[in-house]
Amino acid sequence: MTDTFQAYTGRPAAVGGRALDLVNAPMIRHWCEAMGDANTAYTGPHAIAPPAMLQSWTMAGLGDPRGAGSAGSAATGRSEAYDELLGTLDAHGFTSVVATDCEQEYLRPLRPGQRVLYDSEIESVSGEKTTALGVGRFVTTRTDLRAYDEAAGEKPEEAAPVATHRFRILKFRPAGAVAGQGPGTVESGDPALRPRPVVNRDTAGFWAGVAEGELRFQRCTHCATPRFPWLPGCNACGSDGWVPEAASGVGTVYSYVVVHHPLPAAFRGQGPYAVALVELEEGVRVVSNVLGLPAAEVRIGLPVRLDFERCDEELTLPVFRPAGADHLPPLRIPVTRTLIVAGAIASRDYQDVHHDAELAHARGAPDIFMNILTSSGLVGRYVTDWTGPRARLTGISIRLGVPAYPGDELTFTGRVTERDGPRLTLAVTGRTRRGAHATATVRLTLEDHVVHVAEDQP
Repeated sequence: MTDTFQAYTGRPAAVGGRALDLVNAPMIRHWCEAMGDANTAYTGPHAIAPPAMLQSWTMAGLGDPRGAGSAGSAATGRSEAYDELLGTLDAHGFTSVVATDCEQEYLRPLRPGQRVLYDSEIESVSGEKTTALGVGRFVTTRTDLRAYDEAAGEKPEEAAPVATHRFRILKFRPAGAVAGQGPGTVESGDPALRPRPVVNRDTAGFWAGVAEGELRFQRCTHCATPRFPWLPGCNACGSDGWVPEAASGVGTVYSYVVVHHPLPAAFRGQGPYAVALVELEEGVRVVSNVLGLPAAEVRIGLPVRLDFERCDEELTLPVFRPAGADHLPPLRIPVTRTLIVAGAIASRDYQDVHHDAELAHARGAPDIFMNILTSSGLVGRYVTDWTGPRARLTGISIRLGVPAYPGDELTFTGRVTERDGPRLTLAVTGRTRRGAHATATVRLTLEDHVVHVAEDQP
């Protein structure tokens, strides 16, 4: 069977694809509304389309996946070979589909009035893989996109390359699918919860502070010595008099360990994690997690600042994140049904698992879940919220982990991993309480080069 599927490698997935709509302001506005993206580069007479929106221009719409039944007169160019591959996978029981990876390189911005043309190739079909969603095969396609300014009278033969797009899906048998797990995991059962803290009369004040967004320590009213953890008496003078104080949240890593395995059930899916002893500027030390960078990059002396992580509906814990200009501030986005459905529609993704809870359940998911285009859009928004409108995204590579369901909260963190003049590379992670939902590498060019590129536009 393996040779049968691998024979599709190198065959076309789409030939002569032509976007159903010109790049246009209404679709850009709907996208920005769904993502909560207020970047001014996407509005006004000189607006460009959000780069992460790239795939939206090539989606088939709500009808025949080949485009013939969709609004508009042009077909999407989807090939018979690709239909045959998907049909053969269906015939072997791999009837469900979920996107897992996406790599996009943006050569130049898309602008209203342009028409997108594209061709796509089947790059690979994997052997059978066992995932938490079921046994399946990964199908990878590569698409080359061009565009010409149809509104200004240009012809298709004048189309210039604008982007490349590599996309991977998992076609799988839904039997035995596991709620809350991504395709790369094989664990079963409901998501485990973090251990609950012990709250008693000695520690109640600390947890009351956490509930109010403060990390509180004690200060002796007799000798003024600060202390943590909370104790009935001063370990310097023995006095039982004390007052609570809120820490500034500024500290450094005094020591740390990295936990690899075996991981407790509540920590599975997030990989190795760092447990650090953080020394606060008030002179007390606190054991906590350092988030926002790979555990292997935690080091003694690392400047950190206080944050709070909502682990589930009942538990919030104080954590620390790296401090400094190279780290982006966290962004928290509640995952609502409205966000999931609005993102799917704005990206022209009508897969039922993104809007119909009953059909999503029938396909092995506990509820509707966010599509990869929305995840990419939120990553793009997170980065440009930080850079401002005069940065140009040149590439986003994103890998999905655990799904994002209604009721989750996505917390995005990011950091600069490489600088080369005006060009930056960032590592971005979007997490829910189940683990990493999206792990992305984002490449961008800062202001001066953006002006140069804009002047070169046809």
